[in-house]
Amino acid sequence: MRVLGLDVGGANIKVSDADGRTTAVPFAIWKQKEKLPSLLSALSEEHFAADRNAPDMVALTLTAELADCFQSKTEGVEFVIRSVEESFPSVPLRVWLTSGEFAAPDDARGLPTLVAAANWHALATWAGRAVPDGPALLMDMGSTTTDIIPLLDGLPVPAGLNDRDRLLSGELVYTGAVRTPVCAIVDSVPFRGESCPVAAEVFATIVDAYIVAGIVGENVDDTNTADGRPLTLRCSQNRLAHMVCCDSTELTDMDLEAIAQHIVDVQCDQLQKSVLQVLKHLATAMETDQQRCLGIEKPTVIVSGGGASLVERLLRHTEAYSFADRLTLSDMFHHPISESACAFAVARLAHDRCRDDLLEVTAF
Repeated sequence: MRVLGLDVGGANIKVSDADGRTTAVPFAIWKQKEKLPSLLSALSEEHFAADRNAPDMVALTLTAELADCFQSKTEGVEFVIRSVEESFPSVPLRVWLTSGEFAAPDDARGLPTLVAAANWHALATWAGRAVPDGPALLMDMGSTTTDIIPLLDGLPVPAGLNDRDRLLSGELVYTGAVRTPVCAIVDSVPFRGESCPVAAEVFATIVDAYIVAGIVGENVDDTNTADGRPLTLRCSQNRLAHMVCCDSTELTDMDLEAIAQHIVDVQCDQLQKSVLQVLKHLATAMETDQQRCLGIEKPTVIVSGGGASLVERLLRHTEAYSFADRLTLSDMFHHPISESACAFAVARLAHDRCRDDLLEVTAF
């Protein structure tokens, strides 16, 4: 059975089948939402070109409902579902809910609060199979956000199901590996013995700090940056210099490296704080105290997402807590699925539930 998993975000669309063949494309839905149906069709044709057949089912999860082009989440959910139906008019569609089940399109339209931003729940439900007993933590860093999801005995046990409650609980951290504006992470940076305020403008994003700090490499083909120039060291240096109202000719390499490292350190501190907050909740879910969760019965951590290597770096440099084991999602499957993990998870869940006769496959 060929299942196509779709994770439709506000800035990226990710596609996968149940065998782990994945792809991801940037798509700013707030700029060109009317192109979504044709793009989805093209991605499907490309994905199943070898099979020369349409998928037998489409499994959908989304986060695009919060994009500026929609007046409400309900409108966004309706638009994305309708776009997928237009792209696959004769293919059964199922939509993942944060209640842990799939819904037919009409039912999903009536449950927008359970459809909205449910991709993390699909991922946690699938990834939890790797740790069927005891506590675990799933850390998924994407381009914009980081999910820190508590698991217990193979199932997600979040404190919140919607994004507002997840922000409050620390399970959703609005900081990622690429798009996060520097001014959303720091309000000042070190500069030659002083603390210099930064411009409240999207002159640079976190990926520029990673490049200048030597944590990630250049990508000359990537122009999805704050100023539209390539993701190179020279351009990243200039974008980062703009944060203190300079250009790169006014700062030394040492100045820029110190600024970049400070930004990275502050982001790590934010993530560490949220991890500890989620671990406290996990300890409560275990009906024990924090000491057991952090010591006697240490949780396993599962790492995924486009920023997985950055999460691994964070964990290596963290002394505040430790884990019984560390798993990387891409190592858990025979294809590299980490960057499109939510699309893969929803495809796999639909495939397995059809196989187990838990999800009816019929045309509507």
